[in-house]
Amino acid sequence: MMHDVVDGRLAGKLVAKTDDFWQVVRSYSGLQEQLANALQCVMVVRKNLKRVDELVCDQSKKIVEVHERYEQKKKLLAKLHDISCLREAQSTVQMMLSQGDYPKAIECIETSLDVLSKELNGVTCFRHLASQLRELYTVIGRMMNEDFASLIQKELGVKPEAGTMIQAEGELSAVLLGLMRMRKYSFIAVLREEIIEGVKSVMRQVIKNQILNNGVDLNDFDPSLTQLGEPVRRMKHADFLKTVKAVMDEEFYFCKRLEALQDILLETVERANPLHRHGSEDIIVERIEEAKDIHESESDDEVGTTFSKSASSGGFSVGGSALSSNASATTLLSIEVRSEAFLRHVLPLIAEFGHQCAQQRISRLLIARAKNASVTEATTPTQLSECIKLVKEFQSKCDKEGWYSTQNQKVGGLGRSVNKLSMDYIEKFHAARKIRIGNMLDTELWKATDVSIVDQNIVDMAMETGQLRNTKRIDDGPIKKSFKRTESAVTIDSTTSTSNQIQGVIVDEENYVVVGSSITMIQLLSDYCEAISEMPSFSQDWNSRVVELLKTFNSRCCQLILGAGALQLVGLKTISVRNLALAGRSLELVCRFIPMVHDEMDRVLPENRKSLLRYFKQVESEYRDHVNEIAAKLISVIAHYTTNCLGMWDVKGVIPSPEFQQICRHMLKFHNGLVGIMPRDQIEALFRQVHENFKANLREHVTGMGITPHDPLKYGYVTKDYMFYQQNVKNMESCRNLELESLNDIMFE
Repeated sequence: MMHDVVDGRLAGKLVAKTDDFWQVVRSYSGLQEQLANALQCVMVVRKNLKRVDELVCDQSKKIVEVHERYEQKKKLLAKLHDISCLREAQSTVQMMLSQGDYPKAIECIETSLDVLSKELNGVTCFRHLASQLRELYTVIGRMMNEDFASLIQKELGVKPEAGTMIQAEGELSAVLLGLMRMRKYSFIAVLREEIIEGVKSVMRQVIKNQILNNGVDLNDFDPSLTQLGEPVRRMKHADFLKTVKAVMDEEFYFCKRLEALQDILLETVERANPLHRHGSEDIIVERIEEAKDIHESESDDEVGTTFSKSASSGGFSVGGSALSSNASATTLLSIEVRSEAFLRHVLPLIAEFGHQCAQQRISRLLIARAKNASVTEATTPTQLSECIKLVKEFQSKCDKEGWYSTQNQKVGGLGRSVNKLSMDYIEKFHAARKIRIGNMLDTELWKATDVSIVDQNIVDMAMETGQLRNTKRIDDGPIKKSFKRTESAVTIDSTTSTSNQIQGVIVDEENYVVVGSSITMIQLLSDYCEAISEMPSFSQDWNSRVVELLKTFNSRCCQLILGAGALQLVGLKTISVRNLALAGRSLELVCRFIPMVHDEMDRVLPENRKSLLRYFKQVESEYRDHVNEIAAKLISVIAHYTTNCLGMWDVKGVIPSPEFQQICRHMLKFHNGLVGIMPRDQIEALFRQVHENFKANLREHVTGMGITPHDPLKYGYVTKDYMFYQQNVKNMESCRNLELESLNDIMFE
C-alpha cells in the first residue's frame, strides 16, 4: 500500500513537470540559432577593431614618439646652451663688475650655481666651476662692502655742493641692490660707524674754524690736534655760544643729509623686493626683545645721570615705522641685522640715530666747557640760560623734522646733559654762596657796616620795581660812614653821646643800620632772584636752595648772638646790647625782602607746585620769631640790672639813692646802645616794656620793705627816687612821649 502511495505521488510530480520539460526541449533549437548569430557579430566587431588599431592607434603612437624625441633634443639643446653660457660665466661677471652692475653680476653667479647644482650636476668639465663661482661671489660681497664704506665716507666726509644732499646716489643704489640680493645686511653696522665718525668730524672741524676765527694765538693752538677740550675751555662765553650755535647748525644740516640718505636706502630696499612689505612678525619681535634687553642694561648704567625725565610708554607696531619706546635708535642699530624684515624697521631710524649721536657730541662739548671750575664759577645764570635756550631751539628744530619717535627720546642725551649741567651749576652756585655767607657770619664782628652805592641801588631798585636784582657793580667806595666806637667790657654798651647817628641802608625811607653779612645776604638773594628769573624750568630746585640759604642765615645768627657763639669765633668779650640790636635789625632787613623772593618764585613755579611757596611763609615766621627773641633778650638784660639794683636798694636820707642813680645810668646806656640802630618807635616800645617790668619790681620791693604813705618820711624818700627815675627817662630822646605814672598810681593800681 505504501508503495502504491509513493508511486502515485511520483506520477503526480512527473505530470506537473511535463509542460516545463517539453518547453525547454522545444526552445533549445532556438538558442542554437541565436548563438550562431552572436558569434557572427563578434567576428565582425573584431575585424573592425583591427582596422581601427591599424588606422588610428598606431599613428598616434608614432606622433607621441616623435614629440618625445623632440622634447629630449630640445632639453639637450638647452643644456648645451647652458654649458656654452657657463663657459663664459666668469668673463660675463667680470664685465658686469667693471660696469658697476653688481645686481646682475650676483644674479648671473646665482643662476650659474643653480644650473650647476640641478641641470648640469655631475658634468665633469664643470667640476671646479662651482667652487670658483662661490669664491667670486664672496669676493664680490667683500668688494660691495668696501665700496659701500668708501661711498658713505665720501658722502659724509665732504660737504656737498649747494642744492644737493647726496652726490653718488646711483652708485649707492647699485651697491645696495647688490647687497640686498646677497642678503648681506652688515652694511648697517658700517653705516652706523661712519655716522658716528661723521658727527665727530663735523663738530671737530667747526670748533677748529671757530677757534681760528676768534683770533687765537697759533703758538698756543695746533689745528692738527684732536683733543679740543682745553681750547674750548679757554674761550670767552660769547665765543663759546657762537661755537655751540655753529656746531648745532652744522650737525642739523648733517642730519638732513642723513635723512636724504635714509630716503635713498628705503627706496632701494623697496625696489629690491617690492612684494616684501613687513616680513615675518616673529623675527621682528625677537629682534625687538633683544633691543629691549640691551636698552635695559644701558639704562642701569645711566641711572645717576638722568634728571627730570618724563617718559611716555607705547607699544611696538609691526606695520609702522615707530618702534617700541623702550628701544632707542642707538640700541636698535647696534643689533646685528639678520633679516630683511628687521632691516626695513631699522632703516627709518638712520636720521634719528644721527641726531642722537649729534646730541651726544654737543653734550660732550658742553661738559668739556663745564669741567673748568673757573669757567663754572664765572658763569652767570643769564649765560647758562642762553646756552639752554640754544639747546631748546635745536631740539625744537629736530622735533619738527620728526627725529624723536617717543617723548622719552625727545628728552634725549642732550636734554639730560643740560639738566645735569644745570643741576651741577645750581648746586655749585648754592654751595659757593652758602659758604660765602657762612664765612662772613663766622668772621662777623657785629659792628655797623659801610653801605656802598651799589648796595643802596639794589635796595632802591627793588623797592621801585618790586623785583630784587643785582645791579652792575661800579668802582665806588663806601659813601655812608658807620658810627665808630669803642665797646666796653660791660654787658650794656652805649655811646657817650646821643647826637651821633649811624646811617645804613634806606628801605622805604626807613634806615636800617646792619652788619655786613646782612648786606651780603641781600646781594645773594638778588643773585638767586636773577637765577630764578633766567632759569624758570628749574624753579623747584632754586626754591629749596634759597629757602635753605635763608634758614642757614637765620639759624647761624641765632647761634652766634643768642647762643653767644661769637664770643669764641671772633673774640667778643660780651654780647652787648648793640650787638643784639644790630642782629635784630639785620634779620629785619633780610625779612623785608623775603616776600620779594616769594613773589619771584610765584611767577615761575607751575600751578601744581605752588604749595612749595609755604616754605617762604615758614621762613618769614622764623625770622620774626627770632627778632622777637632778640627783643625779649634786650628787655631781659635791663630787667636783670634793675632787679639787682632794687634788691640792694635801702631807703635812706641820700636823695637820689645810689641804686636809683645806677639804674638810670644803666637805662641811659641801654638807650644810647639802641639809638642810631633801631628806629624810635621800636626803642619806645622796648622802654615801655622795660618800664612795666620796673613798675612791678618797684611795687614788689616797696611793699616788701613795708613802706606805705602812712610813713611819710620813707615814702617821701621813695617818691624822690622815683621822680629822679622819671626825669632821667624823660630826658632820653626816644622816651619823651612815654607816659610815666606817679608813685601812688604804681602802688595802688
